[in-house]
Amino acid sequence: MGAGFLAPLAACAAFVLLLNVNATFAYAVYEIPVLGDLGRIFTFREFQEETDTFIADVKIPNVDLSDLEGDTSWMEAINETITTTMEQSVEESIARAEDYYKAYVETGGDPNDFFQMRIDVDYDVKYSSQNILSFVIYKCETLASGYQENYYYNIDLKTGEEITLEDILGRDWAEIVTEQVEQQLEQFPEEDKAMLFTDYLNVRDVVEKGVGFYLNESGTPVVVFEKYALGAGALGLLEFPIEVPAK
Repeated sequence: MGAGFLAPLAACAAFVLLLNVNATFAYAVYEIPVLGDLGRIFTFREFQEETDTFIADVKIPNVDLSDLEGDTSWMEAINETITTTMEQSVEESIARAEDYYKAYVETGGDPNDFFQMRIDVDYDVKYSSQNILSFVIYKCETLASGYQENYYYNIDLKTGEEITLEDILGRDWAEIVTEQVEQQLEQFPEEDKAMLFTDYLNVRDVVEKGVGFYLNESGTPVVVFEKYALGAGALGLLEFPIEVPAK
């Protein structure tokens, strides 16, 4: 297993919490048990704000494993990584919204006709057991068009390390994922197949460059290809459950 969640984030020292400069940035701390008391997620920071340039609705989760036995000292590092990552991402979106507004006005646009950027951040717990916690944070940025970023967290609750597809599927994980994805693509309706890039794109190459994944409610890994990774934008995100080979 890798320890990606524990790696320090670059370029975070200059980030200033919105709370320090804006009274509307509010904290909401409450617990939401998920599939029992083992492996819980709660909304650590939440704010809603509307300005001339953006409308934001943001919920940033943290992990609460206080009911688990054993060493969970790594939890603080994971939560710090989650919080800092999402705060930076929201700050970047706000900066883009302000740049768009400035450019719009400077090119003669009427400020009253400017459509604010929507910035939405939310999360979804996918799987929780005594040993594993899997959840996804979604960030959507919408102006003239929509742009979505997904952040996938699959955590070994005993060690705090990131669980990888290789951990689950073995050394041949890329071959296994590629084969099953290609099989499922063959089941697509013809109109969807026509929008795929697979005539000139190698699925294995895309897989090896990195795909997000989460565990569904049965513990099965589901790989996710971002918009445009395998086909036209109209196909959206493409998700494929991957059967774990018998050992």
